[in-house]
Amino acid sequence: MRSLGVCLAVLLAAEGARAEPPRRGTREQTIQAANRAVAEGRLADARELWQALWNAEKGPEAACNVGQLSSRMGELVTAREYLVLCMRLEPRETHRIELARVEARLGHLIVRAAPDVTVRVDGQELESGVRETWVRAGDHLVEIERTGRRASARVVVPAGERRQVTLELPPERPTPPVRRPPPPPKRGPTWPIHALLGGAATAAVAGGALLAVAEDRRITANRRAFQLYPENGCAVPRPGCDEVRDTAAEHFAFRTAAIGAFIGAAVLGVGTGVYWYFRPDGASVAVARRW
Repeated sequence: MRSLGVCLAVLLAAEGARAEPPRRGTREQTIQAANRAVAEGRLADARELWQALWNAEKGPEAACNVGQLSSRMGELVTAREYLVLCMRLEPRETHRIELARVEARLGHLIVRAAPDVTVRVDGQELESGVRETWVRAGDHLVEIERTGRRASARVVVPAGERRQVTLELPPERPTPPVRRPPPPPKRGPTWPIHALLGGAATAAVAGGALLAVAEDRRITANRRAFQLYPENGCAVPRPGCDEVRDTAAEHFAFRTAAIGAFIGAAVLGVGTGVYWYFRPDGASVAVARRW
């Protein structure tokens, strides 16, 4: 019998898709099959048959029966939907009473939110612009969403009562400002490096030359001293040693000057390194990191 009812429902749906009314005999057979299903307690099968008949002809009898069967099955939201259709097509007092009984077991939920948000109740999205819906009595999850921002709240709607929930989306996070890195420091001049290096090189060459002259004066003084006094030279003051002492004094003077020149070259070299390291182009810092 169930397979027969399903076949009849499919047949009626196919005929409805062609926008043709069902044949009288087929319609009567569907109604008889639905009534037998009700008598046998197969309410779901009966509602399926009446649903097929509603899809085929959109008549008040089918809408009323789908609504009443849904009510008996405890699917109150579906029952109210079809009972409202039933009242519109056939406004009878009995239908109005049945609709009132169903609504007394349901709750009425009103959602207050911005007009351009998406509203969902228990995961079911409401139609655009709709902010009121009938729900089963009990606890419900209401959600709103727009461009990735969400807000939600749980609300308990008792049977036969109206509840209102107001939801607001969290404020948009401001876009963080783009932080641009500070401009690099101006490149320092390179002429001090060249000048310092040149000075260090000149001082080193001068020191070398002065050291050579000092060494020549030392050798000359020693040679002259031993020419005058082969035994021990001019270790003690003797006649003729004044010239040797003058040459020895020149040796010490040139050697001191050479040492000063070398010290100056070292100072200039250190100054070159310090300036190169702290020059505001950061080159020396980068090299130090690579090291």
